Amino acid sequence: MEVYKALRIATVFTFLIAGIVPNIQAECEDYSPCACGQDANGNLYVNCINVLPVDIQSAFSRTTALDIYSLVLILPEGGGNIPADLLSGKRALIIDLLGTDRDLFQLIMDPAALRSSSSYTKQLVISKCDLSLLDFDFLRGFSRLEELRLDSASNIKPIENLPPLTSLVGLAIDNSQGFEALTNFPARAFSSLNHLYFYNDELNDQAIDIILNAFVTSTSANTLATLTLSKNQITRVPSQVLSLPNILNFALNNNNISLINTGAFSLTAPNKIYLNNVSLDTIEPGAFQGDYSFAEIDLSNNNLASFDYSVFQPILVQMAGIANSTGTVYLTKNPFSCDCGLAWLIRDNPNLLKATSGGTCANSTTFEDLNPGGYLNC
Repeated sequence: MEVYKALRIATVFTFLIAGIVPNIQAECEDYSPCACGQDANGNLYVNCINVLPVDIQSAFSRTTALDIYSLVLILPEGGGNIPADLLSGKRALIIDLLGTDRDLFQLIMDPAALRSSSSYTKQLVISKCDLSLLDFDFLRGFSRLEELRLDSASNIKPIENLPPLTSLVGLAIDNSQGFEALTNFPARAFSSLNHLYFYNDELNDQAIDIILNAFVTSTSANTLATLTLSKNQITRVPSQVLSLPNILNFALNNNNISLINTGAFSLTAPNKIYLNNVSLDTIEPGAFQGDYSFAEIDLSNNNLASFDYSVFQPILVQMAGIANSTGTVYLTKNPFSCDCGLAWLIRDNPNLLKATSGGTCANSTTFEDLNPGGYLNC
């Protein structure tokens, strides 16, 4: 499973779309035209599907419950103008706000639209919206917000004006467009971001440089542990990662990176590195530096023909040298040439094979099935 999937906002969104709230134990107040339910713990779930903001506001004005556990707002076409005090003084721990089409649904938020929830909300998702007119100042004062996700959004540039979100630990932007218009990125808004996800956002090298340069000079440079840049248009390993000393999980899979330079992955003690399906054919000696004893490196689905001693021997020794280590280099679906260049492993260090997985020669022979005797003359 790709690293970015670890950040999945903990809502009951799929249940609510189906009009189902799990483990309903009691009736709730009349939120019509929205629907509601309560679970066994008394948590209140409210979903407003195809409901105009004025009707949402009316529903909350006549109900008395202050705290909503999960609130899902699926706005109808033309309903993207959110007024002040949408929740009529109420607050929600988790908010999902969805439009109908990222290129057509223009989201406009009054700066005070969700102000009543600013000291309560921990997770916020905005999906399927054009953000070109969105003033992110509506998030000012959200002192408990921990997770922010923008999914299937267009015209992302207004995020440059994100206000300070000092409690935010996770930011995910998936399937979104408009990064080519960025001139800066609001890394300054975060005090201690832990995980940063960009998945399928058409990000090129220039956009990645703008984003990561901002983080290198921010306080989050020392707290960022997970960086996902999967399924974009990246052609090289970003050099800025070397200035993010506590990166544990780094995903670059599904890009177009044919070469990994010496020192590109000089990381202190990585956990997982995803380089699968990036058209990789060359790795320079010393590309992986640091303590890789427990690291998992996924190099599957690439064009590697050589399994070089100078690249892999140092990290395999670290991985194989610790009992019960999870350290592994995944090699499935690479056209390895199992000539004398592999003698260092098959003949001289067969004990290191346990730290590899899926290594297969171009003729379909697995590394484990190679005969050490076949390398005696190498």
